[in-house]
Amino acid sequence: LIRWSLTQALSQEGYEVTSVEDGRKAIEAAKVQHFDFIITDLIMPELDGWEVLKMATQTQPQPRVIIITARGNEETGRIAKEKGAWAYVEKPYIIEKIKAILGEDPNGGFGSNLNLPPF
Repeated sequence: LIRWSLTQALSQEGYEVTSVEDGRKAIEAAKVQHFDFIITDLIMPELDGWEVLKMATQTQPQPRVIIITARGNEETGRIAKEKGAWAYVEKPYIIEKIKAILGEDPNGGFGSNLNLPPF
């Protein structure tokens, strides 16, 4: 439901969105296509968001990966930043937070603790 809602909301804002249902498909898509942003949940079937982040930092030029999670905390956000995430968003209200992040400075969304393919 969140993937669908986010896809719809960002499409309506004018973003070209590619949406896949799991981490393995996200990695496959990122190997053959460049994305301006990769939005990934930490907990997914097949491969988790950490694996998607790792792949993105290895295969995408200047990857801007936004990590989302329902089970995060300040420590998870710190780890995400250390691993190269562009921003970290805790559920709920991710659509509003991600829209804000996409309009922010290219330095990322960590100041306010707030794949466009949502993965």
